[in-house]
Amino acid sequence: MDEERMRELSLPVGLKPFRVRTREAWAAFLEGEGELRALMEETDREAAGERLVARCGELLTPAFSSPSFELGHNGEKYELILVPEGDRARMFQMAYFRRYAPEELLERWNVQVGRSRSESFSLRMYGQEIALGDVQAWAEKTEDGGLGLSLYCEKLAPLMKENEDQAYSIIYILLDQALGELAAMRYVDYLEVLTAPEEGESMPLDRLAGFVSGEVDPEGWPRANDPELAGERYTAYEGRPSEEEDFDLRRDVYVGVTCCVPLIKSYYQGDDYYMDRLHQDGVVPGFFYYPLDGVDPKEVLDLREQLEQAIQARCGEGVVTFTGGATGTTLGYLDFIAWDLKVLLDSAVEVFAGAPVAWAAFHSFRFLANGIGLKAEEQE
Repeated sequence: MDEERMRELSLPVGLKPFRVRTREAWAAFLEGEGELRALMEETDREAAGERLVARCGELLTPAFSSPSFELGHNGEKYELILVPEGDRARMFQMAYFRRYAPEELLERWNVQVGRSRSESFSLRMYGQEIALGDVQAWAEKTEDGGLGLSLYCEKLAPLMKENEDQAYSIIYILLDQALGELAAMRYVDYLEVLTAPEEGESMPLDRLAGFVSGEVDPEGWPRANDPELAGERYTAYEGRPSEEEDFDLRRDVYVGVTCCVPLIKSYYQGDDYYMDRLHQDGVVPGFFYYPLDGVDPKEVLDLREQLEQAIQARCGEGVVTFTGGATGTTLGYLDFIAWDLKVLLDSAVEVFAGAPVAWAAFHSFRFLANGIGLKAEEQE
């Protein structure tokens, strides 16, 4: 990779920020939504369908390079459903976009993130017709307050042997309908599709929502599909710190917490899938890091929280979403998704200038990118 390309990836401030793209896309949607309503009212809906999808995609493209959505009408309002397709990082992006929908538009439209829950749903796909009640679930609450699932469907047993990917696709769709798409993303920590029934007590999939609301998260369930809360379930993780003197960044981490696990996993695996996809839309996930020398171990978390609050206050609204952090044997880390990276970094420089740390830097969630200094250690 040439030096210029590495600099662009390490400090992607040349991207048009998603904050700006969001504003432009909503302006375009507000101007063109009348066309969408007219197409949805046409009697020949099949003929109008392709034009409807294409036009809506055009209106959303200022924000999303590859928009994923569904359109509908609930009898009272038109509906725009932004579909994250199981991508948790994408969910944060869509929740941000939804938050800034114009009030004028909301008089005629419902804008939601994720497919809604349906209590009596059946699916015809890959030659199969399956209802929620056809799937049996063995469910357990995980240590992190989530859900572990083993699912079996007699109708899908042959397909599991012939084409496992198709069988899982059907199961994922059914699960989204049983819980709601965001709730499924929020709660399901692991999922296994069985080729034969398990022993022990099971429940039909259409009763799974009752199990979650009663046994897993009684307090949070009523708002489990609220996109503003869907990202607030944090997962703790542990690491085995490197004993090498020159360790790779974040290899000193022994404990951390995140509400966006895919970004952490992909960083350690050197996988840039999420970064590439989000960068196309001007979204930059990353983290600040700083030395913990001289910081009382009892105050490490307080310091991270103080930095987060100070940067958030300095930035103002709509610039950053903080997603967690980590503690290493040498360094502290504060994780985020930046909707306007330049404004965020300018604010962070001002905050770190007065912070009780010798130096500080920014790094995107690309493992091979370079760190960018925000505060230099003073030379004696």
